[in-house]
Amino acid sequence: MIKRILLFLQVCLIIASLGSVAYSQPVNIPSSYSYILMDSKTGQVLVENNADVKLRPASTTKIMTAILAVENGKMDSIMNVSQNAVYDIGPGGMNIGIMAGESNLTLENMLNAMLVRSANETANIIAENISGSKEEFAKRMNEKAQELGAYNTNFVNPCGKDDAKGEENHLSTARDMALIARYAMTKPEIREIVAKEYYKDLPATNKHQKWDPLRSTNKLLWYSNKYPYTLDGQKHNYEVNGIKTGYTSAAGNNLVSSAVGEDGLELIAVVMHVTEGNNKVFSYTKELYKYGFEHFVNKKLVSANDVLKSIAVENSKNNEKLDLVAETDFSCATPIDSADDLIREEKIQPSIKAPVKKGDKLGVVEYKKNGVLLGTVNVVASRDIEKPVVANTDNEQVAKSENTVRKILIPIIAICGGFLVLRFVMKRLSRRARRMNSL
Repeated sequence: MIKRILLFLQVCLIIASLGSVAYSQPVNIPSSYSYILMDSKTGQVLVENNADVKLRPASTTKIMTAILAVENGKMDSIMNVSQNAVYDIGPGGMNIGIMAGESNLTLENMLNAMLVRSANETANIIAENISGSKEEFAKRMNEKAQELGAYNTNFVNPCGKDDAKGEENHLSTARDMALIARYAMTKPEIREIVAKEYYKDLPATNKHQKWDPLRSTNKLLWYSNKYPYTLDGQKHNYEVNGIKTGYTSAAGNNLVSSAVGEDGLELIAVVMHVTEGNNKVFSYTKELYKYGFEHFVNKKLVSANDVLKSIAVENSKNNEKLDLVAETDFSCATPIDSADDLIREEKIQPSIKAPVKKGDKLGVVEYKKNGVLLGTVNVVASRDIEKPVVANTDNEQVAKSENTVRKILIPIIAICGGFLVLRFVMKRLSRRARRMNSL
């Protein structure tokens, strides 16, 4: 009987564990794929699967190419177009037909064609103009990746092709691509371009009198970039505002995207190595966004000028109290169906001495979740506090008195001296006058 009871309990535990595993899978995406959903503001991960598996990023590579272009080039600079740049695009590589020696194309033109239409030759042209060669540019791409915390990324070229010898090592991960995309979206130039459905502003050149409109490879931007979600029984829409697709036969279909909910919550979704066809990567991305916007809200944890602490200021009159306030707002993605498990840590100067000026930084407040830093807010002084006037010491009083005496005596002495001299002169003149009269 005991054995039967134990066996029954084991079966129940197995069933319960299977149920919990099924429940913990929040999105309907095959588990063989790699994906991640991240809060754009804080980098907080909302859901992930195989996010650190190294995969071929294909043309999502061009996000990093755009970052270096914006940081190291001028948007109106004219691009030199080499034969190698326009030819080295890989078998069937996406291109817009730029020709060697083509003139009148700027960095801004190349960025738009690269990010909107995913033209491989534009990435090569940017690399050669920024760094002199694609190889040197790739080194700078990897340095930037390390700087951004994308430690599992290795770029071999600026466009993402992976068919040639050595390009099998052109690798990244869903997590790394999300970190790179998060940084890219802080650049206004990139942010504006990746939200476009069409780019129609390529200028006439010595090789092309006109160009066909370039339509984005990101189908989430086609026709309408708004998609529905439900929150608290109310219908809402999130808006897709970027970023970049990628495809090669080895990489499968990849999509790095960004979307903003009606409450201002901005999320970044990365889906990689989808082998079911082009459209599936978009539907899986929408699965991620639906989950994110229906289970998380943009919660403001602190507003600018909120009083965080009051503290006595040393060396001030009567140890005046000073309100320490938040310098800026801080918001982050917060689950709507669970208690807030964020931890707030104050790191404020242990002692504050007068004088203090309004706006002086006196510390920070850190917001963490599961030991991960989500963001910080500067703690600043809410007003001026002056150092009080200190009474003079005996020595200072003596010095002050001596100085006063000098100021009084010197003019008196000068006047007396002048009077004596004048008297002496008058006496001599009087004597001379009497002698003259006696004659």
